[in-house]
Amino acid sequence: MKVTLIGTLPPIKALSPYCFHLAKALSKKIDVEFINFKNILPDILYPGGMKAEEDIDFRVKNVKIKNLLNWYNPISWIKAGLEATGDVIHAQHWALYSGAIYCIILPIAKLRGKKIILSIHNITPHVNDVVTLALDKFLNRTIFPFVDILIVHNTRNKEKLIALYGVDKKKIFIITHGTLYTYHQTMGISRQNAREHLHIPQDKKIILFFGYIWGYKGLDILLKSISSTKKTLKDVAVLIAGQSLKDWSKYKKIIRENDLENEVIKKLHYIPDQEVEYLFSCADLVVLPYKKESFDTHGGVGALALSFKKPMIVTDVGGLPEYVKDKRMIVNPGDAEDLSSKIILVFNDAALLNKLSKDSEELAKELSWDKIADKTIEVYQSSVQKVTEV
Repeated sequence: MKVTLIGTLPPIKALSPYCFHLAKALSKKIDVEFINFKNILPDILYPGGMKAEEDIDFRVKNVKIKNLLNWYNPISWIKAGLEATGDVIHAQHWALYSGAIYCIILPIAKLRGKKIILSIHNITPHVNDVVTLALDKFLNRTIFPFVDILIVHNTRNKEKLIALYGVDKKKIFIITHGTLYTYHQTMGISRQNAREHLHIPQDKKIILFFGYIWGYKGLDILLKSISSTKKTLKDVAVLIAGQSLKDWSKYKKIIRENDLENEVIKKLHYIPDQEVEYLFSCADLVVLPYKKESFDTHGGVGALALSFKKPMIVTDVGGLPEYVKDKRMIVNPGDAEDLSSKIILVFNDAALLNKLSKDSEELAKELSWDKIADKTIEVYQSSVQKVTEV
């Protein structure tokens, strides 16, 4: 069996880490080609991003990579549909524009007799704009008739997909998000050295909030929780590492009104890959305070935290609860007091903190890409078998 993956590989942004690990794991077991984007969106719409660095080998062994797709060029979409050579086409769908592109690629591939698998990373966009939501639904309804099997990351994704689109549940498979590793990751940076590198005090209890700052990620809830937490824990601080894609003034106001200047460390820029390990290595705890709003994905930050064996507190949103074994570490979304109480609980119990770290290490092994590749290949075989039976 030969499979054509469609998505993004580094240094292109979007799903690059996910696609890289998936392609690498699959290529050890089956024949894989990858149709990649040459570019995705202008920087004004999608700021920040990895640069092609000479010290990183972005190639994936045993995978033929075709850099065909331009986000603005429909001819490249047609070409991709015509040049995909796999028996199975496995496309990664993550945004409004990927939906528009797949409206061209997937029907062409289907007409050529290909089996179509679509992994949906966001059931709905991370915005509440009515026009965007309506257009996203229209594009998905256009795509889905050409798809043999849909892959989502968790049960909530599956339930939402069925509720929104009436998709046959037998057509939907759940394959969780694998543990993510950075391209520079060595696991050789100590907590002390990481803090020296980042100029962060050694005596602070550091909570890491990592990644692009969108409203749905709940940074405002985390900041409000620290206002309560610092009354009990005098040495706690939040390290905010990531680029703000919206107006920062909202968070600045919360920091000022709650007198949090001494409890907040800001690195408000795109985080290059070589800095990621320092940030996670210096942290004592990673918090994902995501809101209920429109979030229904699995959260790549959680997958990244597992690779660093970091204790985590998450909200009961999307697939986030699957990143923690201790269910005490799941808090109510939007509840700053609940979050504060869990932070205090963790930092007041060294044995619990150590247990949570071991939990993350175990989960990282359970979510290995080798296991995910095996499950994905089973889905590929299922799509071929279904067509054969028909």
